Amino acid sequence: MAEADHDPRTVLVTDVMTVAEKVVEMLAAQGIAAEVFVPPAKSIYNPLTGLTDDAAEEIEVRVADPLKADDAKKLLGDAQRTAMLRDIRDKRANRSGTVTAVCEECGKSSEWPASAMGTTDVCPHCQAYMDIPDPDDDWSGVDFGKSEEEDDEAETKE
Repeated sequence: MAEADHDPRTVLVTDVMTVAEKVVEMLAAQGIAAEVFVPPAKSIYNPLTGLTDDAAEEIEVRVADPLKADDAKKLLGDAQRTAMLRDIRDKRANRSGTVTAVCEECGKSSEWPASAMGTTDVCPHCQAYMDIPDPDDDWSGVDFGKSEEEDDEAETKE
């Protein structure tokens, strides 16, 4: 079911009852009254098999006050980002071994504990800040703008 097909008070759609119940509890702790709503099951007829199947059950979390829906969605988004960051931090902390990183300033490589991947630290050779890359980080969609060299080239052409 598309999001537009849901009640405007719906802030979450899941297929796990315990998730819906925890979200209602979390919203209540933030002063937003909400409830779990299970729409009636729909039957779908399959003409190839001649069988009728019940559609997958969707469980909705609805806020009592439609004016609170945006606040609730923001809280859920913030909670999801926090959980994702916690998972990343835990994954990094549990890494073992070492990783080699090359300083962009002096070009020298250094060994770091694997748990440091994805962080920034001070180069032990030149004291400049350096990134310790994490192979799980995907930077392909990030626009970093022009490099200093590209900016200098553009200025000399003008």
